Amino acid sequence: MRPAFPFIFSLSALVVLSAGAAPRRPRVDESAMREALEATGPVGGFASAGAYHHFLRSRLFHNAGNHKQAADELVLALATEPGNVYLETSLAEEYIRLTDYDRAERLLKFTLDARPNSYPAHLLMGRALLETKKLDRARVSLRRAVKLRPKEADPYLYLAELGLEAGHLDEAMGAVNELADASGEATGLKRLGAALAERGKLPQAKGLLIRASKMDPGDFETWATLAQVDELLNEPELAEKDYDQALERDPDNRDVLLNAGRVALRLSAPSRARAYFDRLLSLSDDPELPVKVAFSYLASQRLEAAAEVLDDARRQGNHEPRLAFYAGLVHERSGDFSRAADAFGEIPDDSDLQKEARVHRGNCLAKGGRAKEAIGLLTHALAQTPEDVTLYPALAQAFELSGNASEAERFLQVSLNRRPASELYEALADLYGRRGRMQDAISLLQQGLQKRPDDELLRFSLATAYERTGDFEHSLSTMRAVLTKNPENAAAMNFIGYTLAEKGERLEEAEQLLTHALKLKPDNGSFLDSLGWIYFRRGDYSRAVATLEKAVGVAPDEVLILEHLGDAYRGAARAGEAAHIYQRALGLLRNAADVEARNQRQSLERKLKLLGAEEKGR
Repeated sequence: MRPAFPFIFSLSALVVLSAGAAPRRPRVDESAMREALEATGPVGGFASAGAYHHFLRSRLFHNAGNHKQAADELVLALATEPGNVYLETSLAEEYIRLTDYDRAERLLKFTLDARPNSYPAHLLMGRALLETKKLDRARVSLRRAVKLRPKEADPYLYLAELGLEAGHLDEAMGAVNELADASGEATGLKRLGAALAERGKLPQAKGLLIRASKMDPGDFETWATLAQVDELLNEPELAEKDYDQALERDPDNRDVLLNAGRVALRLSAPSRARAYFDRLLSLSDDPELPVKVAFSYLASQRLEAAAEVLDDARRQGNHEPRLAFYAGLVHERSGDFSRAADAFGEIPDDSDLQKEARVHRGNCLAKGGRAKEAIGLLTHALAQTPEDVTLYPALAQAFELSGNASEAERFLQVSLNRRPASELYEALADLYGRRGRMQDAISLLQQGLQKRPDDELLRFSLATAYERTGDFEHSLSTMRAVLTKNPENAAAMNFIGYTLAEKGERLEEAEQLLTHALKLKPDNGSFLDSLGWIYFRRGDYSRAVATLEKAVGVAPDEVLILEHLGDAYRGAARAGEAAHIYQRALGLLRNAADVEARNQRQSLERKLKLLGAEEKGR
């Protein structure tokens, strides 16, 4: 996904360099128009009062955005004062605003036949021709305007846009460099640099922005955009220096403070990041700021710091429900279920987050040893909203964690008879699976599919159940049936692709499926993990490492993805990095007590021992 550049502006009021922008709104060079006026009528005014009257009315309509009426008044003005260049070019401007480019072109040709050295007429002619993709003719008109007024910015900026439109990057860059040489101003360099950054032309953008920063070192936007470009070029040290330069010009800019803190975290400089973030948080009690700072910490796997930011905001009396909700999620992910439950409990009943929060709170209470409290909370919630199917699995889990798995099973069976929802079939099947009754889980899901043959969730769950029993043939055929029903089901593509990768079979098909899935959901960490695992199974460790590092960037706390990255590092003979990643994955499992987590811990510990033995053997 192409990044956004919040500091980017158009080349001028006339020029928009980004694709898909709103219609361009050209302006007229007022000083040039005054000169044209003086050349065609009495100095300081119009030759006739009628022309002046209609001209003033046209400006009123123009300023109100009514360009049709403005054009009509200018036509009347020209009727009483024909041949006035100022009126003709003003009318051409209105035609361009109305996207009537052919009429504008005809009028400007008439003007230029009479006055071939009219700068505003050449400028507007270039604009009209550019809009209608008559690029060669537009270039001639704009070059004529440059020759007439070599220090005016607009024709150069139009020429830069023309170069981009024609796909001639050198021409666009040459135009803004020519403007900088002629005028000594950095406007064109800065704005074309920003536009090129938007288009992914990062080295070219950087060159223009560096020159702009030297010509106008006090410009905040240049430094801020240059910092973003350096980030994208994977030069975080330079990016932080650029952000510092921007902050010297605007110390309280929130976007730059946030970005600078994020870059400092990337450089493993938490104290510098803390300084940027503290400054940002001191500027306002807007709850959006601590949320953004917390997400920055989460992206760098600093859960404790994220929780501290959110908890501090809550302690300072900020009662925005999102702060409590995100604090609950962070504490839940950290395994601090008691603090998570308390945070979720702060969310008021009238909040849109309440329904989701109470499910999380029930789960956290149950996992934190307060199962009886969880059962009471969820039972009460179900009595209020029995149609909320997310509450049933949560209450069943609370029964299970209280040591009463039989009651959990009974509750789900009764609930399923009353309300045969896919989520309840899945919850009961999962319970069977945890109790080692996979055949019961498969039978239950098969029964559900007989009643609901088009239910994708049930079919997906059945494929997963087959896979857990080692029946890969039925697992794959069931998941292929999901794709037959819905060819754009990216999760099914991922399941098939990963299963084939695990078996080391049909890796080409697996890669095709994952590539398609990532086109549908390019930022999905699980899909990136599956693709990286395909590369690993092929022995292509460099591509595996690159893809799995990206997956970890998207999903930094997924233990399996971390383990896969460790395996890829190990395959690429990067033992130190492999050990670090394995240890990081183990740290995430420190508070988990379920069977799956225990198995993951054993796998990671075994791999760490093997790494140690391999290092000693070298």
